[in-house]
Parts: sequence; structure tokens; C-alpha cells
Amino acid sequence: MKRWLVISLALMLCLSVSAATKRALLVLIGDYPAPSGWNSLAGHNDKAILLEMLARNGFSMAETTILEDADATHDGIIAALRHLEQAAHPGDVIYIHFSCHGQQITDVDGDEALRDPRNHFDEALVPYDAAIAYGWNGYRGEHHLTDDQLNLHLAVIQRAVGRQGRVLLVADACHSGDIQRTEEVEGTPIRGTFDAFKLPLTGRSAQPVSTPDTWITLSACKEFQTNFEVTVNGIRYGRLTYAICQTLQPGMSPEALISAVQGVYQTLPLPPRKYQTAVLACPAQLQRKPVFR
Repeated sequence: MKRWLVISLALMLCLSVSAATKRALLVLIGDYPAPSGWNSLAGHNDKAILLEMLARNGFSMAETTILEDADATHDGIIAALRHLEQAAHPGDVIYIHFSCHGQQITDVDGDEALRDPRNHFDEALVPYDAAIAYGWNGYRGEHHLTDDQLNLHLAVIQRAVGRQGRVLLVADACHSGDIQRTEEVEGTPIRGTFDAFKLPLTGRSAQPVSTPDTWITLSACKEFQTNFEVTVNGIRYGRLTYAICQTLQPGMSPEALISAVQGVYQTLPLPPRKYQTAVLACPAQLQRKPVFR
């Protein structure tokens, strides 16, 4: 009887693993609207090599959501993240990729300063409908996607996939190293501008909250570096996008992935006296385990 129970449990485990789904969300912005003040990027070019990489790693088009330009608004991104929250099941593998601008924005609730008195800014990704500065054509910062907002959705998705699942966030945005709330200080350069997005404040009120990240994040550069795009065979790509598409394979661990990405970085040209280092944020228990099976 016990033997049959063990066999049944093993079969159930195998079935649950085989039922796991690989899901992807790609946010690719190439041409921001002129009134936003942001310059164009190579986000459109990133799509082809990303789809090749995902196919190589067992992702299907049916489970891949692509938001480009006008579809990659703040609300469009939030809706796609909520769809992942609802669709994700235990054991699923989730890949989320941002090719867009990044910018520091005033930390309205003050939680960053509670952790570090020098820090008065959140990190933010810049959707299609976010402008470069406060008051720019009436914009008030409501469409910036802050690390606080993003982390709330990532935490829900990670809980949905459980310990056997994986969530990998790739942020190919300048000065994105680390979109997961490491120290940022005023004056850190941001892609396309050296100015943070500064909001008028009437006061801050926040309580420090400990929310350890349980997902994996790979960012294009350290917070004080510039994320340079790269031209390969006459086509311009995001540097991190190109590197991860050259390296990520089934069975590769986060530790091996960051090493391989840095190896590709070393082969790509940079302007004189410029440096760029990819940043990995990963729970210690996952560093040597496969990102994708």
C-alpha cells in the first residue's frame, strides 16, 4: 500500500511539473511621442532576437504578450502584469522584459529615506505615455512605473508560481541597475537626461516594510553608469537584450547567466573611458539553480 502511495505521489509530481507553462511579457518601446521629450530607442529591433531566444528556451507565441510603443502605456503594462498574476500557476516560468527608458522619480511615500537617509528617489521605468519632466505638457508623473509598483506585481506573480516556479525580470533601461531598490542618490545620471523626475511634496508618511525579493532581476548597468545600445551587423539593439539573447539557454543558472552576459559585454564596443556592468539581483538559494528548465 505504501509503495503504491509513493508511486502515486511521484506521478502527481511529474504531472504537475509537466503541466507548468512558460509565459513571457515583452515591453518594447522604440518611438516615444514627440511631446514626451524622450528620444527614440532601438526597442523595435529587440523583438526579433528576443522571440528567437524565447523559442530556444521553450516559450510559445501563444503565451507571449508583446506591448510595443502606443500599447506600452502605464495602464497597458499594469493590465499585462495583472493578466500574468491571474494566469500564473505553480511551477510556471515567467519572463518579463523591458526595453525602454528609465528614470529616477521623487520617492513620494518616503520609504526609501527610511532605509537610507541619503535616498530620496525611487527607480522608475518610463512607459510610452510618461513625459520627461514634471509639468511637461501638463504631465504630473502619474504614468511612471516605479519600483514600488512593479515589485508589488512581481511579488504576486512569484507567489503564484511558487518555489518550483521562476520569475525573471530583465530591465534593459539606462541606470536601471537595480530596479529592485538599492541605494540611489541625487544626481545619478539617467538615460537621456541627468535630471530626476522631481515631484512637489507637501510631506511624507511611510512605515519601513521588509519585502525581500524572491524573483530574479537582471539589469543593464549599475545606477551610476550609462546603458549604451550596440550595433551588430548594421542593426542597433539594447546592449543587455543582445547579450541575454546570445547567452540564455535551458538549464543555465543565474550565476552562469550573469557571467555569460558580462562576457558578451566585453566583446561589444563602448565610447572611450566608458564602462558598463550588468547587475544581477537573485535570492541566494536560486543562484545555482536553473532559470529555465
